[in-house]
Amino acid sequence: MARLDGRVAILTGGAKGIGKHYARALVSEGARLMIADIADGSEVAAALARDYGANSVESAITDVSDEGAVTALVATTMERFGKIDILVNNAALFAPLQETSCTEIDVDTWDRVMAINLRGPFLLVKHVVPHMSAQRYGKIIKSAQAPPIAAFPGCCITSPRKAASWR
Repeated sequence: MARLDGRVAILTGGAKGIGKHYARALVSEGARLMIADIADGSEVAAALARDYGANSVESAITDVSDEGAVTALVATTMERFGKIDILVNNAALFAPLQETSCTEIDVDTWDRVMAINLRGPFLLVKHVVPHMSAQRYGKIIKSAQAPPIAAFPGCCITSPRKAASWR
């Protein structure tokens, strides 16, 4: 029995880069997975479905900075898998920010990076936590490239005390 058998995960930024590796790791440990990315993750999902079963993975093109898109992602995940146990906030945008003086960063680029890197994780937590709370179980994981969400009191359920009490 794999460690994540029976668990359902949402992985943002799972269509490429390190996200593809996270996707394979989650599914190989038994999780059923929704890959959410602004890039098309259908090839990643198809490859994982071939290796781990058709019911194991799905993908959805999702802009994590758009609340409507996040709401639709959560609804689609609930319809497809029936629950959400794990949220991996991996989506992040760093490429447009070349190493430069802060006085030279274009404001539109800065706003887009902040929308994905800060607003995105907040929106996912906002819309996933109610489902986790209802089932009294959930894990939220922040990848090394995604920013922390600890600055939002009351919306994070990853404290060891709370997680232990939900088991």
